[in-house]
Amino acid sequence: MKKSIVARFHLFMTVLMALILIQSAVLFAITFRGRNLDALVNDLQTALIVSVLVIFTYAVVIYNLIPLMLKKNLRRTEKLISEIAHGNYDVDLDSEIQAQGKDREIRDLLEELKQMLRGIHGFDQAKENKIYEHDQRIKQLINLLPQGVMIALNNGDISYCNDALRRRYPSLVECLNIRDLRMKDEFDQRVFAKMMESLNHGDNLYDQRIPSSDYHKLTVLNGAIVRNAGGEAIGGVYTLNFSEHAKQD
Repeated sequence: MKKSIVARFHLFMTVLMALILIQSAVLFAITFRGRNLDALVNDLQTALIVSVLVIFTYAVVIYNLIPLMLKKNLRRTEKLISEIAHGNYDVDLDSEIQAQGKDREIRDLLEELKQMLRGIHGFDQAKENKIYEHDQRIKQLINLLPQGVMIALNNGDISYCNDALRRRYPSLVECLNIRDLRMKDEFDQRVFAKMMESLNHGDNLYDQRIPSSDYHKLTVLNGAIVRNAGGEAIGGVYTLNFSEHAKQD
């Protein structure tokens, strides 16, 4: 099991202090055993030069080695954090925590990330539940309307239609495209063709009166184009008022 960053740093510092103690011991030994002044000076100079060179070399090595080890040790953790930052909240932190072994600092960081992701998942679930609840309220409200209501995407795919419209057109199902509808009545074909025309051109509809050829049926069509934040049309919402035996104005 690999050592932690702090443990390695402590080991490097222990070795450095040991080298300094050895240097001091050697200098003391040379001083106490010296008999000739010239020889003593030469021995001290040699010992100082060698010890300083060794300590300097070791210091340079650990100065460059520690950042490399730190970068290598944090590479996987950095990758995980990058994935989380880019929206991937399903990363496997448990296996990474086990892989870190004794590296308590990295383990603590990963544990905090794990807690954060747990909070994010909880928030996302709560938000998803709220969105679902609001969606159900809106759909139930639309279902209470006596008019037929259809919500469609700009390519013609039917996103939603209420019960009043389903009762009149039982063949309507969500995800079906308006272009694929097979209406036997030419009057009904013109109604849905008008909605498709509105979607294609991005135009709202205001009290569009569509009578049957014998003027016994009339559909009053209203529609509003839905746009995104950039102003682009992404679909439309339409209401259809049906009447029988109506006279054309």
